[in-house]
Amino acid sequence: MRTASIAGLVAAAATASLLASPAHAHSAELATFRLGIQLADDGGASQFGQEQFTNNVKFGNSVSAWAGDANKFDPDAVRLNLETNPGDPLIGRDFRIGAQAMDKGSHLGPVQYTPWASAGGGQSDFVTDDNGWDPDEYRLFLDTRAWPSSASLVDFRISVTAVDKGVPGVPAFTPWAGQGGGRSPLALDTNGFDFDGFVLGLEVR
Repeated sequence: MRTASIAGLVAAAATASLLASPAHAHSAELATFRLGIQLADDGGASQFGQEQFTNNVKFGNSVSAWAGDANKFDPDAVRLNLETNPGDPLIGRDFRIGAQAMDKGSHLGPVQYTPWASAGGGQSDFVTDDNGWDPDEYRLFLDTRAWPSSASLVDFRISVTAVDKGVPGVPAFTPWAGQGGGRSPLALDTNGFDFDGFVLGLEVR
């Protein structure tokens, strides 16, 4: 299935829109942050792998280490972590998030990104390996640039939607950054078993 079609299905499954109009004021209360990813097996009940993080957004572009479940083979569940750094204001920094999948230590898929926060956020294309089937590991990308003077930001959160055989599960959202951020619930596909990839979301307001 084409990635555009998968993204459309994910949008239909979301309970809140991942496309929002730019806000009218920049919030001085938003803190800098880094992003984490963790995977698990057994339908998300056990075999949690090590959580892997990007660098803090203030240090520029970064990429996390590869994350898998405990045995780094066909995970069933994934969650994201929006880890904020209170007291360190997010000022003048635009960002987007991306991810890449890998299978069997070498079969890489392309890096897929959300739109920039200053552009209103949105969804990435489908993140999967080179054959679109049951990747073993994933890593996150955090890209940054100067914030455009014509745009503004009040708050944001991120999401992940597991997809299997072209069918998305329920999107899992982190708390809002303005509320301190934190981990999303575990995202599963519709049968909770060996998802083929996921779609990232960046929701702004």
